[in-house]
Amino acid sequence: MDLQQCWTTYLKAEKLTEQGHWPEAHYLYDQVLNHLPTHLQEALLDDETKACQFSGLIRGLSDAAISQAEILNRMGQQRQAFELINQTYAQLQFLSIESFELVQATLFVIQSQCEDLLRYLGAFCSAQRSAKWMLEFEHVQRSHDFFTNLQQYHSYKDSSHLIN
Repeated sequence: MDLQQCWTTYLKAEKLTEQGHWPEAHYLYDQVLNHLPTHLQEALLDDETKACQFSGLIRGLSDAAISQAEILNRMGQQRQAFELINQTYAQLQFLSIESFELVQATLFVIQSQCEDLLRYLGAFCSAQRSAKWMLEFEHVQRSHDFFTNLQQYHSYKDSSHLIN
């Protein structure tokens, strides 16, 4: 599925979700989420990609994952919903430590989407009313702290230091 088809499918899934047609929307979001990470990677490697385009792909991936997770949750598939959001969150966290100029130009967007996904995971796990789910979220929070420290390290390492 090319990028234009992916975007059209995403918009159709969004409309179906609004209309309450969850099984159809679930199928379309699945298609989008199967292809969008590849388009994100291709955009990252394409010198012609603009920061605004890359930001749109990042937001699209995050929004599609959240929408799909909400559908999965409604369908009683909480484990799959959690795994989808956690996987998307991890993908964006790993992206955030890449040294590409495009990543640096969109780092605020990437970090913002990571924070949104983390908040979503927190609310999701809390809503399950189970110590097991809260433990899952605690693991995600630990990885979040690790990536925050790693990003600060990369930022510190990349900044130039001049000693006279």
